[in-house]
Amino acid sequence: LRLYPSLPVNTRTAMETTILPTGGGPNQTSPVLIPKGGVVAFSVYSMHRRPDLYGMDAELFRPERWEEEMPMHNNPTNSKWGYLPFHGGPRICLGMDFALTEAGYIFVRLLQWFQNVTLPENEQVELVGVEKQAMTLVISIKEGCKVNFS
Repeated sequence: LRLYPSLPVNTRTAMETTILPTGGGPNQTSPVLIPKGGVVAFSVYSMHRRPDLYGMDAELFRPERWEEEMPMHNNPTNSKWGYLPFHGGPRICLGMDFALTEAGYIFVRLLQWFQNVTLPENEQVELVGVEKQAMTLVISIKEGCKVNFS
């Protein structure tokens, strides 16, 4: 979910004029004005690949990173808002709990039913960021993920 969030880009509309204390200017330390009705777009896909949040190997799938100290944990705002696979705040995905439960159930049932899960003989494993992605409203692997169950 970090490298391939289902919804890679999202927007919010400002309900009132807001001034963010930082984020503007060449060094991102100047304030940013967001007028009432202004639309702010953000890319979870890009944010989840930022080396300043996840380390210099942010592009790599390395699950053990969650057990280590990451740059993201040095700032309380980044710690809370740096990982948003289901976005966050009052408009967090309503289906988050269902999706996680369903995915966990399917994963466990597949492992209970099949002894082996392997790649087809001629299937190549692409590095993260090199594989072909279909990014529309949601993100998916363009040519699918082929596996053999036995």
